[in-house]
Amino acid sequence: MPIRSGDRVTLLGHDRPLSRRATDGSLVIDAPAAARRTGKHARVFKIAWSG
Repeated sequence: MPIRSGDRVTLLGHDRPLSRRATDGSLVIDAPAAARRTGKHARVFKIAWSG
């Protein structure tokens, strides 16, 4: 999945964008503690492409 610098990653139930990076071909999303507490069983991430 191509992720570009202007793309925005959010977590359902959390109102701010999340930081992320690509490491060895994998997308790594840095979710703060407040975002991790929004759900216990599943998390839904949205990637809004900028272009």
